[in-house]
Amino acid sequence: MTQARSRDDVIQQDVADLHKLGYAQELFRSMGGFSNFAISFSIISILTGAVILYDYGLAWAGKAAVTLGWPLITIFVLAIAAAMAEIASAYPTAGGLYYWASRMKNKDWGWWTAWLNLIGQFAIVAGINYAAAGFINATIIERLTAPTFTNTTEIIPGILNGQLVTMGILMLIQLVMNIRGINLVSMLNQVSVWWHIVIVAAVVLLIFLTGKPDQSGLETFAIQPLDTAGSWDNNLGVVHLTYGPAVSYPIILAFFFSLLQANWTYTGYDASAHVAEETVGARVASAWGLFLSVAVSAVVGFIFLLALSTHLPDMSALFPPSLDDPATYSQYYFGGGVAVIEILRYNLGQMGDVLSAGIAIAMAFCGLSSVASAGRMLYAFSRDDGLPGSGWLKKVSHTYRTPANSLIAIVVIAWLFTVAAFIVGTGTAIVIVTAISTIFLYAAYGICIYLGATTDEWMKERVWSLGRWSRPIAWIAVAWVLVLMVLFSFPTSGNISWPFMVVTVLFLLVYYFASARRTFKGPRSMGDSEALTEIEREFSHEAEKLTTA
Repeated sequence: MTQARSRDDVIQQDVADLHKLGYAQELFRSMGGFSNFAISFSIISILTGAVILYDYGLAWAGKAAVTLGWPLITIFVLAIAAAMAEIASAYPTAGGLYYWASRMKNKDWGWWTAWLNLIGQFAIVAGINYAAAGFINATIIERLTAPTFTNTTEIIPGILNGQLVTMGILMLIQLVMNIRGINLVSMLNQVSVWWHIVIVAAVVLLIFLTGKPDQSGLETFAIQPLDTAGSWDNNLGVVHLTYGPAVSYPIILAFFFSLLQANWTYTGYDASAHVAEETVGARVASAWGLFLSVAVSAVVGFIFLLALSTHLPDMSALFPPSLDDPATYSQYYFGGGVAVIEILRYNLGQMGDVLSAGIAIAMAFCGLSSVASAGRMLYAFSRDDGLPGSGWLKKVSHTYRTPANSLIAIVVIAWLFTVAAFIVGTGTAIVIVTAISTIFLYAAYGICIYLGATTDEWMKERVWSLGRWSRPIAWIAVAWVLVLMVLFSFPTSGNISWPFMVVTVLFLLVYYFASARRTFKGPRSMGDSEALTEIEREFSHEAEKLTTA
């Protein structure tokens, strides 16, 4: 009989695996398997993406965005998560995708993967926290989401007094918690899991037991877009582009646009890989955390959305035939999740407002986890001197053993990114940042899965395997990544992700050929085993001084 290994033995093996990859154990390894799952589950957060873009799904496809769109996207995302989980089990290191691509192919593929992932990380932190701030304002602070401004003189007051201020305060709190250490974040992630489950269970049970009849007039599986007055006129079986040249598209295109709701919800689960250096039993725990976070979210999310979608009020107030009154027309232009608030109020009265406040808190948990994940990704890329300021960004706090400087950079840049999106897109800022985060994160996912499908060496290192299904599943995943990159780049409802994507890629091309191709060396060892052990000894010594002070 094989004797079970102790926790210390597992950690020693984790450290040995990390040494083989060339890195010292600078971060504090204390997360268990459930905590690893919890961070990805919290970032996926069915109470964030699915709620904030629920209006968006209704606008483009009616109930079909949930009843058909959610299961369809789940199939593809499970394939992507499974393919990534295999690779995560082979290379258990912070930064995850960047390191995977570098090892499977070369430093250049790693560099491009890193930048795509990093831009996606900035955007997802921005999107989650901007959405959370709006929901907190609407449900807890009892303020509406940031208004639409008609000229630049009105933009500054909006930035100083509205959603962006709440977002900034929220992110400062998240930053302090993240710097204080992984144990605090890990504990809060576990709380987040149960918070999500309790809120979802309460919503589902109360709506099915005491909810009111559906008054929307929408069929459960029919593609019935509710927006017939925006820049895209979804009516009469076709989709009309109502500005510029007269162009019509088949109505099925509106359904595909609605898939952004589900696909943005399913983002950020690479967090399980980014915290691998802080996870005990990282090879197996990171792989299962990555895959199970998607699988569990799929089931819980569908039940939650089905409860909402079968008990809709009259939606005419949110989707009127004209856009004359910005205070009442569909909030999908703002991404405020107003439809969900109204559904809960319609069915549950004051209890609906209480549950909406609970959803706002879940969004704050989601933002906390996203900052933690993005900070690790930035730290890992900086550790290999992959971007300007790496010397400062890769410093780890000896007090808390967290990548404090990278965490600060993530928070500051994500907030500024949102300010820029707000200035360019005003009310549609959330649509901009969600589309951008989805495109860039999945581009990085797709590169790694493609490299995994076309190389063999990494397979010798994996301990979580799909067996003979490995490559077929990988190619399904790559195919969907290509589709979504085209689909979510369409200029729908103020979405400017496609010009942002083009400008960003052009900038990266200039940067790459002018400098990075020559100066970036890729993942590199921090030293031999003795040097790595000495680095770790310094951190232990600092910890001892703190405990005896």
